[in-house]
Amino acid sequence: METVTKDLLAGLTAQFDLAGMLRLVLIIAVGSLLLGLVGRLVFGKRSGLNHSVSSAIGILFVYAVTIVIYTFDPANLSRFLSPLPFVSFHGEYLLIFSFTGSEFPAICAEILNMVILAFLVNLLDTVIPKGRNVLTWYLLRFVTVVLAMAAQLVVTGLLTAYLPGVLVTYAPIILVGILLVMVLLGVLKALLGLVLTITNPILGAIYAFFFSSKIGKMLGKAVTTTLLLSALVYLLGYLGFGVVSITAAALTGYIPLVIVLLIMWYLLGHVL
Repeated sequence: METVTKDLLAGLTAQFDLAGMLRLVLIIAVGSLLLGLVGRLVFGKRSGLNHSVSSAIGILFVYAVTIVIYTFDPANLSRFLSPLPFVSFHGEYLLIFSFTGSEFPAICAEILNMVILAFLVNLLDTVIPKGRNVLTWYLLRFVTVVLAMAAQLVVTGLLTAYLPGVLVTYAPIILVGILLVMVLLGVLKALLGLVLTITNPILGAIYAFFFSSKIGKMLGKAVTTTLLLSALVYLLGYLGFGVVSITAAALTGYIPLVIVLLIMWYLLGHVL
């Protein structure tokens, strides 16, 4: 298996698919912009949908920066970066998680890790200021995603150390549990808000403003962000980007992707 992987990687190194990369950039740009416009028209400015898409793009951008950092010292950095969801580092190559070639528990484990990361990103995004100009906005959003990734790596490390194998085994149950909690929170939120509004309209209004949707919104954004990134991971495999060269020489080929991510991140996270 290792020999087959090396042969495949060697073939991909020799033939960088520039047309495929540009097609991927176009898909990300158009798809993100369409989702942003839908979120703006249907849900209003800076809607939860746009925040979810912005979080997904922010995570992708920091992944790209992480890959660049990895190229400087792959031997020592791989153990810190390997727990990141949907990717694994193998020498000078980045392997994208394959939905079609993986078992169901492994798929759920990756999705669950991304839900945790996305939840942390959206949570910190509500705490860290937005900044007063474009530069401070980018800086603070970058800090937000980096801190969330660091927290996610700590959580993943603790789970691996103290619950070896349990996360993968019970990931489907945990994932279903998260979705059920989202549904229950929505139902309980509606019922409690209705009861408070009927019995005391003032308390009902206060509840709706402060308490009714905080956790539900965070989970909803996290799941939406995860679904978007999962769809992108599947698309990468479909377009033939399941294995990517991340040598210093190959990184220049991904400049258009980085530029598009930066632009879409600001448009969806601030403008729309």
